[in-house]
Amino acid sequence: MSATHRSLRWRTRRGGEGEDAAETLGLEHVDLKITDSGATAEGVMVAGRGETAFGARWRMQIDADWASVRSLHLTRLGGSTLALRHDGYGVWSDGEGKPRKDFAGLTDCLVEGSPFGLMALVRRLGKKAEKAQTLEAVVVSLPGLEPAKTRVTTKPIDGERRLSMTIGETTFEVTLDEDGAPIRFGATIEAI
Repeated sequence: MSATHRSLRWRTRRGGEGEDAAETLGLEHVDLKITDSGATAEGVMVAGRGETAFGARWRMQIDADWASVRSLHLTRLGGSTLALRHDGYGVWSDGEGKPRKDFAGLTDCLVEGSPFGLMALVRRLGKKAEKAQTLEAVVVSLPGLEPAKTRVTTKPIDGERRLSMTIGETTFEVTLDEDGAPIRFGATIEAI
């Protein structure tokens, strides 16, 4: 199999409907490369405004069967860096190789505000995504870069193209394309 490349882009908007009525508050660009040995996604995100504005870049590696996120390297521009590694069997460690026992047994990793982690989760679930699922995942906050074990619930709304998703205490609706990439992520994030 040759490598497959795909670029994904989402914007975060606030305000009314339509191009002129809504204000763009953030943008994320992801380059995804899928090979026989796994998937690598690299993303750049800019979000917020004024004192809450930030930029971040991240790189996530996923094993060949999309069975688990193998690593996440996330840097807040002009700030700190977070590195997490997963051995594929449920053991996480930080960038210095120190075990993260608080994440033992978890396979999924999401970056707050980024729809890509959901795409990886849905691909890992496969046919199971057609039924309601509750699991725990590593969720990394932005702009703080704080990883936390968080409950994630997915529930199909109509087949496999629309989901109700709850991350922690926040519930939103997600619409997926034919490859499982989010095209709408809540009321404010949309593919462009």
